[in-house]
Amino acid sequence: MQLIRRLLLFTILFGALFSRPALAAEPLPPLPGPPLGERWFGITMGDERVGFARTAIRAAAEGYEVSAAGSSKMVVLGFAREASGRETYLVNRDLSLHSFAVEQTIDGKQTRLTGEVTARGVRVTVESAAGRRAKTLKARGKVYPPPLLNLYPLIRGGREGRKQRLQIFDPEEVRLKEVTITSLGRETLPGGVETVHLRNDLYPFVDNDIWVDLAGNTVRESVRDGLIVTSAEDAAAARKFIVEAAIAKRELILAFSLVRTDRPIARPAELQRLTLELAGLPEALPLVSRGGQKTVRLAGGSVLFTTERPPAPAQQSPAAADMPGEGRDPEPGGSLAADEAELLAQKNEIAGEEKEPVRLVEKLARWVAANVAESAADDLPPLETLRARKGNCQSRVRLYAALARAAAIPTRIVVGLVYQAGKGFVYHSWAESRLGEWLAVDPSLGQVPADATHITLADGESREALADSVGRVTAKVIEETY
Repeated sequence: MQLIRRLLLFTILFGALFSRPALAAEPLPPLPGPPLGERWFGITMGDERVGFARTAIRAAAEGYEVSAAGSSKMVVLGFAREASGRETYLVNRDLSLHSFAVEQTIDGKQTRLTGEVTARGVRVTVESAAGRRAKTLKARGKVYPPPLLNLYPLIRGGREGRKQRLQIFDPEEVRLKEVTITSLGRETLPGGVETVHLRNDLYPFVDNDIWVDLAGNTVRESVRDGLIVTSAEDAAAARKFIVEAAIAKRELILAFSLVRTDRPIARPAELQRLTLELAGLPEALPLVSRGGQKTVRLAGGSVLFTTERPPAPAQQSPAAADMPGEGRDPEPGGSLAADEAELLAQKNEIAGEEKEPVRLVEKLARWVAANVAESAADDLPPLETLRARKGNCQSRVRLYAALARAAAIPTRIVVGLVYQAGKGFVYHSWAESRLGEWLAVDPSLGQVPADATHITLADGESREALADSVGRVTAKVIEETY
């Protein structure tokens, strides 16, 4: 959870110290080791969710592997600050640092760090847009990774009021830093959760208060008396938030969810065929092979996707009534209410006298692209999107699907990745409409058919299955055909 440290520093400089009541004097229970498994956290500022964090600890050959990931964006006094990153640390059995790999994006600047502890100190290699450099940080004794900071007092044990000083590796500033942790004693949180209340001086000028349960799991962390709060949350709720935020391209998670490629795709709109290798997809994720997309799972777990841009559908494609068993597919997760009067009226206005299904799809998709402005707001039902005339890609595809179904064109929603020039692949939502064959239609980009960089990962109703892929996927461009 130290991934957002730089944002916190910016924010808390505007605060002041607050006093807190004394706690009962009880000894701290020593732990035999760190709690294994995965933990999720939500980060809030005031009443607004501004980020998330995930940590995982597993046993390794000579100690433990600790991974941390997270993303956050905050706006303070008109200034926006954002950070995202992934960290992996190998630690010894006493939790001291052995080696590490860190990827971080802070205010748009990307950095990769790798290193290990040597007899002379911590050897670090830094790679960024400025180039590659290596240096050795001189250490005085053992060095510890930031994700385990809250564990040390419980591992070491001690009495109330005991201060412990640790030397940690700070990946943001690429330096070693001494942090003092004070054990304030036991405290029972609302809901009856028994915790140990800790305080450290990780941030200047203000207290950083942490509550850790008796198993060593962080329950809550508060900076500047609750101005910024990190709270443990249910894994399912966290995964749902992450995948929905990624598909909606919310800024607080955009840099984290971006799937970077080994090389840029020169002319994505002109692609006729693309072969892409994706690594990091969950093994349990069902692979979608249909229409112009073929998928093959390779040895080692990566997946080879080959997509082809279909030719423009022929005029005189059969309408829904001519296709047995192809009635109006229900919207995944609920009805799109395509028969509501306003939606039918809007469909009729857009369609005019047009009866050809192909032309209808083109007119509906391009109307949505031209008349519904892009917005990072949460996805809305179709009627609300129609009235607001703005929405994210989920809102726009829902509206398009409602209009298409109102025109008796079977339509379903899918999610996956699409290439964004100069950046990489972003999570996205689009539609497939039945025009003889299922045709990919992107009403956010106004593409009929959608270009060949649209990689389908799941149908709309199963998008939560993508949560474990966000922030973990990398892409390698194998072949491009124009």
